[in-house]
Amino acid sequence: MPKPGRYHEGVPCWVVLTTPDVPRAQRFYGTLFDWEFVPTGPAEAVATRYGAQVAGVEQRTDATRPAAWTTHLACADPRRTGALVRAADGRIAREPYEVPDQGRASLAVDPLGASFGLWQPGTIDGAGLVNEPGALSWNEHLSPDPDTARAFYRRVFGYTYDRPRAGHTLARADGLPACSIGPSGTGPSDTHPSPAGPPDTGGARWLAHFGTADTDLAAERLRALGGAVLTGPEPTPYGRAALVRDDAGAEFVLVAVPAQELPSRERPSGESPPRESPPREFPSDESAEAA
Repeated sequence: MPKPGRYHEGVPCWVVLTTPDVPRAQRFYGTLFDWEFVPTGPAEAVATRYGAQVAGVEQRTDATRPAAWTTHLACADPRRTGALVRAADGRIAREPYEVPDQGRASLAVDPLGASFGLWQPGTIDGAGLVNEPGALSWNEHLSPDPDTARAFYRRVFGYTYDRPRAGHTLARADGLPACSIGPSGTGPSDTHPSPAGPPDTGGARWLAHFGTADTDLAAERLRALGGAVLTGPEPTPYGRAALVRDDAGAEFVLVAVPAQELPSRERPSGESPPRESPPREFPSDESAEAA
C-alpha cells in the first residue's frame, strides 16, 4: 500500500471537498470509492480507505460558492508562504487557521484566479494513501496562461520544470514530480476540449485526479449516483481517464491505476491482491528545467 512520507514543500498533499450537503457527499463518495468517514466537526469529516486518510469533506459556508475540490500544497509555515504568495501577486483568501487534531491551513488564490490551500502538517501530514484505486493520484493546474502560472509557483515554492509537452509541463519540488501545469480547455488526454473552470476562477483551477481500477465502470457508477461524465473515458499516457462531476457539481478526474499490494489483514474480504504501479511521470523526449 503506497504510503507517502513527509511531503516536500509545494507538493500537493491533501484535497478537501467543499459541498452544500456533507451527508449527501459521504453517500456519493462512499459508494463511488468505498470511502469511510470519520467525523471531525458538526459539518465536516475525514474520508478514509483501509484506515488511511485520503481526503477532507466540509460544509460550504458561502451559498454562492460552487461545490469544489481544493488542492492543498504542503508548507512548513502558512504565514511565511502567504507572504510569498502576496509578493508574487497572489492573495490570501483565508488567513492561517487551526484544523483541530490535524494541522494548520490557509486558503490562497494565484494571479490567474485559481484557488488552492496551504497545509502545515500536524497529526496529518496529508493523504496517507495515494496512487491506487480510491485514492488521490495526481493534481494539475489548468489556466489560459500557463506561463504566468509557472512563474508564480516557481517564485512561491521553487518549482523547477521539465520541457513543455503539448503545452503541459511537469513541475518538480526538490527534483521530484509534484504536479503538472498546462492550458485550460483540454481534457484528460490533453487533446479533447473540456469545460472551462468554475465561473469564479476565470478558467484557472487546480484539478484533482482520483485512481480507479476500471475507469469505465467507475464512470457508470458515478452516473448512477447522479454525477455526470464531461469527457471520456479515453486513453491517456497515464491510464484511461474521464473528467467528471459529482452530484453537487464538484469536478475531478477518474484515472485508471493498478492497485498496490496490501497486507492481507488490510485488504477487504473477497478483494483480489492489488498490483504494484510505477510513480506517475510525464512522457517526454527530453527533460530540462524551463527558463
